[in-house]
Amino acid sequence: MRKTYDREFKLKISQNLLEKKVTTKRISEEYNISRPTISRWVSEYPRYGKNVFFGQGKRLPDKEDFYILEQENKRLTEENEILKKFDTFVKQKK
Repeated sequence: MRKTYDREFKLKISQNLLEKKVTTKRISEEYNISRPTISRWVSEYPRYGKNVFFGQGKRLPDKEDFYILEQENKRLTEENEILKKFDTFVKQKK
C-alpha cells in the first residue's frame, strides 16, 4: 500500500530543507521516504505557495488541464478503435 503524508508534514519537511536545518539524506533515512519524493516536495513548495500539497488525489494546478486532455485523447482513441473493428465486421457481413 502506498504511503501518504499529510500537508503539515510535507510543509515542515520542505521548510526545514529549504532553511538547511536538515539534509535530504537524513529525512530519507529517518522517515523512510525516497529522495525523489522529498525533492519533489521541496520543488513544489515555492512554486505553488499556499496551494501546495492541497490534498490527496488532486492534480497540481498546472497539470490538471493536461491530464483532462490526456484522458479525453485516450477515450477518443479507444472509441476510434471500436468503430474501426465495427466497420470491419460490417464489411465482412456484406
